[in-house]
Amino acid sequence: MKPLLLILLSLSLYGEVTLEEINSKPRSLAKNFMIWNYLHQDITPEQADAAFYQYRDVNTRLLKAYAKKSDREEVKYTAECLSLATKELVKSNDVSCVKMAFSPYKASLMSEKERNRLARLLDSKHVYTWIELMDDLLQTEHKTDLHNYKSSTFMTLFLSAGSKFRQEHLNRPLPKNYMKELPKHWGFRRFVVIVVTDERYSELQKELLKVDAYVKVNSETHFYLAMNAIEHKQNKNALKHLKKSYDLAYFRSHKDKALFWQYLVTEDKKLLKQLSESVDINMYSLYAKEKLGVEVTNYYTDLPTKEHNTTTVDLSDPFAWNEVLTEIKETPKSDLNKLVDKYANKKMLPLHSFIYEKASGYKEVGYIMPYDEYMTDLSNDDKAMYYALMRQESRFIPGALSRSYALGLMQMMPFLVKALDKSFKAERHSFVEMFQPEKNIAYAKKHIAWMQKSLYHPVFMAYAYNGGMGFTKRYITKQNCFTDAKYQPFMSMEMMVNSESREYGKKVLANYVIYKKILGEKVSIIKLLNQLSQPAQCDRFRKPLASK
Repeated sequence: MKPLLLILLSLSLYGEVTLEEINSKPRSLAKNFMIWNYLHQDITPEQADAAFYQYRDVNTRLLKAYAKKSDREEVKYTAECLSLATKELVKSNDVSCVKMAFSPYKASLMSEKERNRLARLLDSKHVYTWIELMDDLLQTEHKTDLHNYKSSTFMTLFLSAGSKFRQEHLNRPLPKNYMKELPKHWGFRRFVVIVVTDERYSELQKELLKVDAYVKVNSETHFYLAMNAIEHKQNKNALKHLKKSYDLAYFRSHKDKALFWQYLVTEDKKLLKQLSESVDINMYSLYAKEKLGVEVTNYYTDLPTKEHNTTTVDLSDPFAWNEVLTEIKETPKSDLNKLVDKYANKKMLPLHSFIYEKASGYKEVGYIMPYDEYMTDLSNDDKAMYYALMRQESRFIPGALSRSYALGLMQMMPFLVKALDKSFKAERHSFVEMFQPEKNIAYAKKHIAWMQKSLYHPVFMAYAYNGGMGFTKRYITKQNCFTDAKYQPFMSMEMMVNSESREYGKKVLANYVIYKKILGEKVSIIKLLNQLSQPAQCDRFRKPLASK
């Protein structure tokens, strides 16, 4: 395998990936990223073909990038059909193309005549079924009787027709049999989370109160059925769902969440004590430990090394990281300690810690602080925030790469890297440079400094870092969000629509609290949580801007 250093030198000079380099790599996410870069270079159709068919998996975005370079008609045809706008789709007579492009969402934007013409063109029993219900719902002169339609047809439209359509036409009382049948549908978990986390589905929220706690659904579904019951002041019902959520949860953090809410609802100190005994370091267990004066002790900031151990891996190389990750996954639990010893040296601390945590069954948790030499200009508070984010983003692996091509230690998205380029005098020649710790952290500093002008709380910072500033502003300024009402700020944290940002915010908060402690500036997680309902201490969006 060609060393990444040589690739970086080549890229920094020419900013290009070669087909030879692509051919030499194993199929992996890292190789996908190389091909994605290659498809944006000045290449021939033949070169595009040779590279594209080495993808491990393909999505619409990648197919469209390939179609711009390829001269294969079937590729261009497929990409064009998948991109077909509604106004073009309604005119099409191409059955194959319509089949790829037609969807409940696009159908909801058409007239009844237009969508029915396309339904006849496709001549599909499944399409006829949901088209009939959609037409019925869009008739203004009468109210649709859902008894005439299967619950599965209702669910198809709810999950696929778009938020505007479902808010306007599907937020309604349901037939009695629906609430027995819907929990059996594969999309019921998603249905519950959408309905419960959005106050606009008031009628459907009432329907969910009818779902029995003994229904066979997963832990998360029970949890959100409990949140719905609490919002509707049905705490007894909520407790039944929370107990089921606890019993069914696989991850310790999910059990802790269910336990925490049982405590909030009952105020039973025994539950708080049980929660304080959790070995998982999360927002809920930290809250319980602080309430009861229990210190967190099962974490470390460094690990002992083996004398004369010089085994190293270039962690800034995504291919090398992928190989090590495969090695870790394929190592039996009984042999993990041998792997710990293999990488027990100072240069391998991020990898050493990663394996050590797994070997301990995650009973000992790493809060290491590598790359400190690139953060000497930061205050301790900022360092705590950076480490809190970095730990969650990449576990300190500089060659980390996500499916959406978030890059390196701070998982910088390519579009954000491009936007930040103008802040640096030195020209960036390739996205591969983002796998260099110094470069990645430097770009993250610019972005975080911009965020800090508007957000002052680690939870809101985490939301914005993960989901974007616009998303965060819209959420925290909602009328019933982060108020001083009962169960706040916890209810607002659980009700966030974006599930990734929802969990990310909690995890970064826990990281931040531990890093503040390590850096000698111990903070109260209870105080931090209480601050979320005090706008002046958290953000500039929920208070009038100072007059100029």
